[in-house]
Amino acid sequence: MSSTPSTVARAGRLPRIAAAVVALAVAAGAIVGLAEPASAATVVYKGSVPAGTTIYPGDTVTSPNGQFRLVMQGDGNLVEYGIGNAVLWASNTSNQPGAVAVIGRNRALDIMRGTTRVARWASAGKPQSTKFELRGDGTMVLWSGTTAIVNWNNFQSRVPAGSTLLAGTTLRADSSNDRTFSMLSNGVLQQRLSGKVVWATSTAGNTGAYAAVQTDGNLVVYSAAKKPLWASNTSRAGGGSLMVQVDNNVVLYGKSDTRSWSTRPVSGLFWPVASTKISGRYNDDRGAGHVPRYHQGTDAAVGTGTPVYASATGTVTSTVANNASYGNYVIVTYGMTTVLTAHLSKIEVKQGQIVSKNTEIARSGNTGQSTGPHVHVEVRQGGTLTDPLKVLHFR
Repeated sequence: MSSTPSTVARAGRLPRIAAAVVALAVAAGAIVGLAEPASAATVVYKGSVPAGTTIYPGDTVTSPNGQFRLVMQGDGNLVEYGIGNAVLWASNTSNQPGAVAVIGRNRALDIMRGTTRVARWASAGKPQSTKFELRGDGTMVLWSGTTAIVNWNNFQSRVPAGSTLLAGTTLRADSSNDRTFSMLSNGVLQQRLSGKVVWATSTAGNTGAYAAVQTDGNLVVYSAAKKPLWASNTSRAGGGSLMVQVDNNVVLYGKSDTRSWSTRPVSGLFWPVASTKISGRYNDDRGAGHVPRYHQGTDAAVGTGTPVYASATGTVTSTVANNASYGNYVIVTYGMTTVLTAHLSKIEVKQGQIVSKNTEIARSGNTGQSTGPHVHVEVRQGGTLTDPLKVLHFR
């Protein structure tokens, strides 16, 4: 990878800062205090940066094709942006204006403000670090020779309509490398599962080709000369997004957030309990005094302790205990669809956990604002409430 920066002249460089100083806090947790990326980078490092380099406010490190960018912002935050300016990672140091990032030879990446270290990512041992790299799948690595000593497993799983995937770009479903979707340098758009190719376009031999997630709803592979080589033929769907999912599928969603194309067959989503008894339906008028008055979900009439299952392969995105209205509840995300199960007596999964159709995620109960044992089921597609019985199939 090239480590030679391109430079835009700017007066008044900040003084360079030594890497070895007194340690303070290590940034962790949620991404906070984000600002827009700097409007004009002073130095742009393509692919990698040699150890011993200071990244000043406005400087940028990019992946080799420029689709992923790590920006040292003027507010002190070091932020990685993906395709469509999606935020993939941040140092959470936005309250440190004028701070710099130091890629030290001491096996560390430090955020420095003056002589104060405000954040550090490091690895103990020898020999020294040699370079920092931002790769075409959004991951970042601090290297010591050929050994990765610090890894940032950042990833992007979804890109909006109007985006392109340039040669060398890889999308991933999660932080692992098990589910990938890549635009290869030979012109092939390819899906891999655990390293095995499971789907690919027949477009080899087209160096410089790229894939476009079009606003008309089509996914198209174009040659470097902008000649169409392959298309999903879904232009009637309208622009939505392309998503690499944890259920081993790559799905193209249309304007209404419904599936228009996918690399693998879709089996559908299942009702969370092994019962067909319904005690309350979607949009029922529950009478004055109920908030909300109209029922937002469908109720499964089952006794306390009944197993509650995931609807398919998805990711647990929220687990909440003792909510005033829902009691204990779990939300699992399946592509553009989320399924909430509430009034649970017991939650058996954790946020971020990948689950499948037969994973028991909870037990039914009577918690929160509930008048008797049951499971309240809510479904949202693209963030919009939907009748669960029109989406979920009984087991």
